[in-house]
Amino acid sequence: MAAYVLFPPAHLEKEIGQEVIDIEEKVQAILECKFQDWINAKLIVEDEAITPTYAFLGVVDSILLELVYGNDEKRLKDKLAASWKVFWRGISQK
Repeated sequence: MAAYVLFPPAHLEKEIGQEVIDIEEKVQAILECKFQDWINAKLIVEDEAITPTYAFLGVVDSILLELVYGNDEKRLKDKLAASWKVFWRGISQK
């Protein structure tokens, strides 16, 4: 399924592309709302919710690509651990 999203058949490219954009916009809106709640509660440090939202989506995209193209479970786990560590350090109060 992931291959169809990344490399859809030419006759489905527009439809699949729009579906992906629609889903991403919905997910982004939910994440942005949650990050704003956490900023307001002073659980994370940030000025605007969009910044950690985009950063988090970047981590997710990276891990999804590793899942699709990677073939090494240890590398996947190491990449997730490192990405999360740096992401969390960047937004946490500690």
